[in-house]
Amino acid sequence: MQDEFQADVDIIASISAVSSILDVVCQMTGMGFAAVARVTEGRWIACAVKDQIDFGLAAGDELPVETTICHEIRQLPTPVVIENVSTDELYSIHQTPLMYGFQSYVSFPIHLPDGEFFGTLCAIDPLPRSLRSAQTIMTFTLFADLIGQHLEGARKLAQTERLLEERRDWERQQRVVQREMIHRMKNTLTMVQAVVTQSLRNATSLEEAARLIADRIHALGRAQDILTEHRWETADIHEVVQAAIAPHADGEHRFLISGDTAALTAQQSMGLALALHELSTNATKYGALSSAQGRIHISWTVSVDRALMFLWQEVGGPAVDAPTRTGFGTRLTERVVPFYFDGKAQLDYAPSGVRYEMTGTL
Repeated sequence: MQDEFQADVDIIASISAVSSILDVVCQMTGMGFAAVARVTEGRWIACAVKDQIDFGLAAGDELPVETTICHEIRQLPTPVVIENVSTDELYSIHQTPLMYGFQSYVSFPIHLPDGEFFGTLCAIDPLPRSLRSAQTIMTFTLFADLIGQHLEGARKLAQTERLLEERRDWERQQRVVQREMIHRMKNTLTMVQAVVTQSLRNATSLEEAARLIADRIHALGRAQDILTEHRWETADIHEVVQAAIAPHADGEHRFLISGDTAALTAQQSMGLALALHELSTNATKYGALSSAQGRIHISWTVSVDRALMFLWQEVGGPAVDAPTRTGFGTRLTERVVPFYFDGKAQLDYAPSGVRYEMTGTL
């Protein structure tokens, strides 16, 4: 059975009055089988059944809709009452009584309050029965209306419960998102705080500190832009590298980039962006980017077990002199950033060009 019709069977099963209605139908008419059926253009499905004659149908079972009189009722739709098939002018040679072996039959359409046709309240018996009394007709009419009213109420209740559950799911998801956003904001603020504190501590003037802070926060911002596009889940390492070096790429062949496809976490993305900003800034001031011939090779590999090896190599620039003091940029690239990769890093100031190597795990 298709899910959409299982829902109809479940709704009928949830209406406690239906079982009593079928009992009354059988007792009042003397018929041995009564059912509430869902009837559509292509389906006849028993939603509730009282079977005292071993007809063989249970709730959820189906009959070929074209073999049922209910199919005709759906098209009209008007009740059908047959007291004795063998003497009935219309149904004595009808296929359905012959196929299913009944002599008496009654079926009333069930409509929802808005007029939608749902199905039928029907009963059959292998023997003729007296069914045309005003009391029987009125009772079937009232029962069909009652089932329609209950169906409408049950459907609305089911819809309300579904909407409430969807609302609860949405609220749970929102709480998860909020907790995750708070966690990410705290991590970002911690990184910004470190940038501000260390920039102030190592700058020679407030003007220099302001410039350093702005540049470094802009580098973080570019990484965050990439993360935002990816819903703060992961960022592609190629995108992070390209965004970090973009402000320093003053020529088409300044940077030679190669590496495996890999996804970085939010913290790894921002950390790597800051490290590349520091390396690029120093290269612009003192290294390969300070001369027209200078080039920077950026490459990385990722093994099958997610081990990362990242390399920054400057070539063609002026001879390099090692710095006389360790600044925030050095501590950032050698200590802070590797922490996000559970790894280590080394920054070498070889005369031929600065080399930065970091290993870790993604």
